[in-house]
Amino acid sequence: HHVQLIVCLISNIRYLWLRLLRKPFYKLLSMSAALLSTMVLWSEATLSAPFNLSPFALLLRMFDHEEQERGILFQLAALIPLVYMSLCVYGSLFKISLFGQFQLRGRNMSPGVALVFNAQYLVRLQFPLGYNYLFMIKYDIGRTDCAFSHVMNDMATVPFFGTSFSVYAPLLILALCGFTLCNGYARLLAAMGIEHEDAILLGDAETLDSKVNEGITLLARQSNNNSTSSNSSSRHRRNGSAGSSSTSAFTRPISDANALI
Repeated sequence: HHVQLIVCLISNIRYLWLRLLRKPFYKLLSMSAALLSTMVLWSEATLSAPFNLSPFALLLRMFDHEEQERGILFQLAALIPLVYMSLCVYGSLFKISLFGQFQLRGRNMSPGVALVFNAQYLVRLQFPLGYNYLFMIKYDIGRTDCAFSHVMNDMATVPFFGTSFSVYAPLLILALCGFTLCNGYARLLAAMGIEHEDAILLGDAETLDSKVNEGITLLARQSNNNSTSSNSSSRHRRNGSAGSSSTSAFTRPISDANALI
């Protein structure tokens, strides 16, 4: 009875999610991502400004009370932008297909070498990402007594990369975002004649429909092959069990006769 109630509750929740909640949730999620992306781009673009124009810094300043301990609101306001930037960076890293045999694949399909390789790059990126985030909000890391501040506090000792490069290099992200917004990658592939999913989506509707129908045909063929293989394996199991039962039926009288003898 309890199992039936749980199954019914799960089915009702799934129905509510699919029919009522999924569409507004994805709309809210996309609007939040667009707002955070705009704030990150504005903060990166104003790194060279003499004033602190980052919206994240202004938000943190509202919850930063030096006379008392910083609360949970300050921690959340500082954590959410960093988590969003980390998801964007690491998600792009895991989707890169230039690593060859070291790239990540589907579930339970990535070898251990690929996992170690991507984990190594993840560890390498977390410190520059944290430094860029603190530099973006113009936070004085010298105010804190932690290991990260001792290592990353005085970056001016590194020639070029520790001075003006960290200020003007993030401006390249504006060019990258503009290139992505205008579908520059897909247009470049289409101009070179390379058949790729981005170039196909940018093409005409007839080509897109033909590729979609081809994909549906391949999926149906693979589904039929899987069902055929499963049916044949189950048939072999039934034949094997029937053969073993008949063999035992034939050998049982012989063993009984030997026992009588």
